[in-house]
Amino acid sequence: MSSLKTWLALSMTVAACSGGADLADPDVPGDAGTDAFQLPEIPRLDDDVPASADVPMGVDAPASVDVPASVDVPASVDVPAVVDVPVVEDVPVVEDVPPSADVPASADADALCDEPPMCDAAPPTPSAMTSWRHLTTRVTVALGGQRHRGRDLFLRPGDAQWGIARFTYGAADDDLQDEDVEVFLLRNCRTWERLGEARTTRDNDHATVEGVVDNGGFVYFPIPASARLGVGRHRLRYVVRGDHTVADQYIEVLPAGARVAVSDVDGTLTESETAEWLTVFGGASPAVNAGAPEALWSLARRGFIIFYLTARPEWLTTRTHQWTRDRGLPSGLVHTMLNLTGGTGAAAFAFKRDELSTLRARLGRPADYAFGNTDTDAQAYDAAGVPASGAYYYRFTGDRRGGQLNNDYRALVAPLSMGPRYCR
Repeated sequence: MSSLKTWLALSMTVAACSGGADLADPDVPGDAGTDAFQLPEIPRLDDDVPASADVPMGVDAPASVDVPASVDVPASVDVPAVVDVPVVEDVPVVEDVPPSADVPASADADALCDEPPMCDAAPPTPSAMTSWRHLTTRVTVALGGQRHRGRDLFLRPGDAQWGIARFTYGAADDDLQDEDVEVFLLRNCRTWERLGEARTTRDNDHATVEGVVDNGGFVYFPIPASARLGVGRHRLRYVVRGDHTVADQYIEVLPAGARVAVSDVDGTLTESETAEWLTVFGGASPAVNAGAPEALWSLARRGFIIFYLTARPEWLTTRTHQWTRDRGLPSGLVHTMLNLTGGTGAAAFAFKRDELSTLRARLGRPADYAFGNTDTDAQAYDAAGVPASGAYYYRFTGDRRGGQLNNDYRALVAPLSMGPRYCR
């Protein structure tokens, strides 16, 4: 009971500091957090309750059968229209931003690749809501809005395929443990299928998968052989049976010769390094740096997969996806640090270096382009083998390690548009 009181006191304190702002809307994902934002480690509420304490609530629904079944949801348009953004005219090229070092454009340089899929089909219809398996789940859910998130993955065609997501509530990121979740797949970002059900973990229930350590509240869902994912982008949706809150995960199965462009978020794409920190505590959503969407779209239209790599805390994954969509950036995969507080300095460097090294092993080559704004970005990109000619640092006065100074994204749109296409 003392533990519960401590948690309730903590929740009230956080709410007071934030002016009563809801830190995570359960229905509409908010904007992303900041690489520089850190919270103190907070002990978790002991959620264990003996089986005898289970109290069913709500209307019990028949158990779902874990057999993949199609869900009648109209297929989305194959490639959603994106408003063409014209190249900004009469913007002088910044002296310190040399042209891209890509080899000369191929003969079909004017033929753009298909734009990356938005994966925004209307959501599937879940099974009926059921009662919670545990009485203490009610306490967890009462702690505040949901912060559920999936773990995006790059995979090769022969890799094991896993759905991975985490389910938490409240400012302290309290785990949803031993509760049922329904799993759906939007194959190739076109058509929904029901894959089955899973149950959220208690601490250390499951072995580490794709570098994701089981700290409780996770779903590790092996994609059935009959539903194996082919080359392309796919979206998994996880629906909590007890309240129909959701998490989304994106998986990119890489084709041969795939190319990737990576970008930091805070200060690189957002208006300042700490802008999202202010958003978390009730401020306005950060603006995007002028020309950044157009510059990244130049690469996306050449066939590059966009990878948003940020040392923000894990619970800001969904907000990061939402912010990139809201600001007109191309759709891509998102990786944050797998902790509550995020990281700066040496921790941020090690995280980004290791993420890019893992990606390099899967691609068979380093990322071709990288965008950053700090020492840790420059160090990580250099350590991961990103070519200096493709590394751009926004208004950065430190050691670029041979990389390029980027004072204005608008000056990069034309050079980044040139070069060979890697259409999928």
